[in-house]
Amino acid sequence: MRLARPTRSRSFGLLHIADEARILAPDAPGAAGTHHTDRDGGETVGFSRETLDRVLAQTVLVVPCKDEELRVIRCVVAAIPAACVVILVSNCGRGGARDEYLQQVAMLQAVGGGRRQAMAIHQKDAAAAAAFQTCGMSALLDPADGRIRSGKGEGMLLAVALAAVFRPERRYIGFVDADNLHGAAVREYCRAFAAGFAMSAGAEHCMVRLRWGSKPKLRDGRYEPVAEGRCSRIVNAWLDRLLDPPAARARGGEACDRPRLVTTGNAGEHALTMALAVKLRLAAGYAVEPFHFVDVLERGHLAGLAAGPTAAPLQTAVHVVQIRTRSPHVHRPTDGEHIRRMWAAGLGSIYHCLGPYQAAAMPGTGAGGLTIADFRRDMHVFAAENGGLDGATGELPRPRVYPALEDADLGVFGDVLQAAWATGSLAAFGSGSNGALRGE
Repeated sequence: MRLARPTRSRSFGLLHIADEARILAPDAPGAAGTHHTDRDGGETVGFSRETLDRVLAQTVLVVPCKDEELRVIRCVVAAIPAACVVILVSNCGRGGARDEYLQQVAMLQAVGGGRRQAMAIHQKDAAAAAAFQTCGMSALLDPADGRIRSGKGEGMLLAVALAAVFRPERRYIGFVDADNLHGAAVREYCRAFAAGFAMSAGAEHCMVRLRWGSKPKLRDGRYEPVAEGRCSRIVNAWLDRLLDPPAARARGGEACDRPRLVTTGNAGEHALTMALAVKLRLAAGYAVEPFHFVDVLERGHLAGLAAGPTAAPLQTAVHVVQIRTRSPHVHRPTDGEHIRRMWAAGLGSIYHCLGPYQAAAMPGTGAGGLTIADFRRDMHVFAAENGGLDGATGELPRPRVYPALEDADLGVFGDVLQAAWATGSLAAFGSGSNGALRGE
């Protein structure tokens, strides 16, 4: 794979963000790590197939799903490279003559021929809820029924816990959306994750986030490429304003109209080193992806600026790699109300996380410039004008934030699930799965 290298980056304490690397050729010849200068003077870097395969052989790929059609999920799973362990976390309906979850499990086994390493679990699994209760993560449970709360963030947290306990030899964990109607694109996404980690070789805490090549829309009988989705346009603009404000660009002698630094605020396709995945707090529902940025910003840069108690500071630098793919992401149309809820949840995670730091200057601007209070005020005005406020509170939605998994007793979590192996929804295929989830 050959990529155009990022042209600039910014650092905020322990948070280091580079702008987009672009995939030029998903399958390109050349030795690993070879550098070239293209005709326009831009630098490129290439990685061999063997280099990417080595990373993928250390990767768990998670597919969170809910009510997507089985044929669509099958295409996504089938495109994941065989070296990856697959974890399917489902929150579909259960029961009836044709139980959706049992169909998903059968599909997962069939796609790999029963030989590739794969796991599936239902988000409402009673044993998983008991495991979180016992290991110190009861915040994930809904008091109404004692089961894990519904939501994408909750399902992702469950997947990270499963990977940490039952596949501890794997160094990376990635997430791909289950609704991609162009399933073949998933293969490029997975290899892009590997390229991102290869670019950051040696980084203990690294996050690779993907921007789709396009989101095609059907208009007047023709598909038109759209560079950015409706929700992403809003969330990216506000994250970019936070992390790369015009005032900071001006201080650095940069053009204020240059391309955005942040283009992956809402990236459903993203991957992390496992060392980072267990240290990050996760937000509930659709706030999960934008919250990654503000969690690291808070704990890696802002935590020392507030007088009151804040989140535990990070101790190791976090590197954020953003990659633009060539493949499009095609999914079923989404109504405007759903989009509004998504961007409101994303902005709410930013707005409320920054609350304790209102007197601080905007990152990178220094004293005498705009403060975080100014930023939050402007965001509130935007949300009010565009229907993003919670009617009950008059504020942006406040997301539920879960503690990092490193604070939990994951050994106990694994013991509870292992004991319920025969009766719960957890299914495992491939090496080390016949009743011995830890491969013992």
